[in-house]
Amino acid sequence: MRTTPSARHRSLAARAALVAALAAAPLGFASAQDMPKVMNLATHGVGSVLNAAGIGLAKVIGTHLDTQVKVMPSAGPTQWLPQIATGEVHMGVLNNYDALHGRLADAGYEKALAGKGAPILLLTSGTRNWLGPLASAESGVKSCADLKGKRVVSRYTGSAGITAQGAAMMANCGVKTGEFKEVAVAGGPDKGIQAVMDGSADVAASAAVGMGIIAELDAKKGARFVALDPSPEAWARFREHFPASPRKLEPAKARVGVVEPLYVAEYPFYLVAGEGLSETAAYRIVKVLWEKNEELFPLHARLRDWVKERFVDEEATIPYHPGAVKFYKEVGAWSPKMDEVQAKLLARR
Repeated sequence: MRTTPSARHRSLAARAALVAALAAAPLGFASAQDMPKVMNLATHGVGSVLNAAGIGLAKVIGTHLDTQVKVMPSAGPTQWLPQIATGEVHMGVLNNYDALHGRLADAGYEKALAGKGAPILLLTSGTRNWLGPLASAESGVKSCADLKGKRVVSRYTGSAGITAQGAAMMANCGVKTGEFKEVAVAGGPDKGIQAVMDGSADVAASAAVGMGIIAELDAKKGARFVALDPSPEAWARFREHFPASPRKLEPAKARVGVVEPLYVAEYPFYLVAGEGLSETAAYRIVKVLWEKNEELFPLHARLRDWVKERFVDEEATIPYHPGAVKFYKEVGAWSPKMDEVQAKLLARR
């Protein structure tokens, strides 16, 4: 049967429409119906809590979905957030501060993102991180007062959020610029601890309880977290720089460096995705993490706290992905208040 001119015209038009649709699709993302065959999940560097969390999340997602999830360690969100827009990175694990200011391209993200906010949306809120200044035992630093005059890693070029944490720690302790010797490192919190270990610093202003590298410091020089001041006045100074709350910790086997009861800062980690990730893919990822939640727990001590009861967070700093919202509504985890939260976050640009 011969093809008529009108049929050929329709065929060419259909092909042209398909080519146009493919060209318009975000680079690196699958169509609205498909899961990407390979997904890149970005984290901080190897040895960080965020990298360990990313490895665990990637394992559970990849095991139960028809996709390969590759974990990409990096210097921090300032490195990988620009790759969200191009589709080179599909998902990432970061804190609430970096998510907010990366999306808005402000507060230290202006240069890295060329003034254009990273198109990220929230899939799940997760583990609450515990953070405090970390000193070597031989430094003699045991309290906030001891920080004065010491070499403190307080600037981290890989993450504006961790730099903000450093400023928050020093503000909480009442130690002003000029009263300590500022040390800068290229990378995340692991690089700060490495500086303490190799002797180029006495204290890392920002260290997360549970980081593997803390055990290395403890074996070499002794590790000791410095207690933060939980008073309302001191915490108001902290929150001028970073959104977190005081949390009291007791010493425990997995809490290397916590040698006595002390207050640390607590804030959430997020699993985020690019806006180009299809609603179907986002829905399936969240569904797997919800239904297979307990598979995360044995993968890392801090993943025991990545529980589904925290997936929906009324204090979220960025809006949720539509695919995630759809799933949370289906399982009754999305309250009417979350509609208000989501609307306000979507309106903030």
